[in-house]
Amino acid sequence: DYDGEIRVDGQRVERPGLDRSIVFQEHRLLPWLNVEANVAAALRQSGLATAERGQLVRDHLHLVGLEQFAKAYPAQLSGGMAQRVAIARALVTKPRFLLLDEPFGALDALTRLRLQDELQRIVRNEGTTAVLVTHDVDEAVYLGDRIVVMHPHPGRIATILPVTDAVSRDRSDPNFIGLRDEVLSRLGVSRTGNDAAAEVRRSA
Repeated sequence: DYDGEIRVDGQRVERPGLDRSIVFQEHRLLPWLNVEANVAAALRQSGLATAERGQLVRDHLHLVGLEQFAKAYPAQLSGGMAQRVAIARALVTKPRFLLLDEPFGALDALTRLRLQDELQRIVRNEGTTAVLVTHDVDEAVYLGDRIVVMHPHPGRIATILPVTDAVSRDRSDPNFIGLRDEVLSRLGVSRTGNDAAAEVRRSA
């Protein structure tokens, strides 16, 4: 059993709202709708006029670089393209908060790196507060402003590490590597590479 509540600006969150959006590990696009219809589906309860909804959809497909695929269906897209549609759908409502649950976990390594750059650019341009859940420490350091290290059983915050201006987004930068190693250390993972397999320490 779990106890507690979620508050945003002091207000308890009790139901879904247009001010909050989520992107999952799987794109979860509706296969019978084309790309623009999938993005537009997020606006059904917005109360906006049809023309305004259409413009928002076009703007956000442009934001993720997929305006030329507006009439394509999910089955015609690559995994990375489908996830970009999911990001456009999440942002089209102009949410104050974007929640991302392992959004790139199902993608190949190169696509994942490209979409990390895309996400960083989009969130910066949109001015949206984003909370990213990831098991990839490099991804956390690369994308984050703060890193919240969690311990399991039960889930709880172990520490919060700031990503300062001194930490370059260059993965080969010594400050980047230093922060990555600090996060791994907080997770109980060997940084020496001498172990046959690095293991996350189980919390008592």
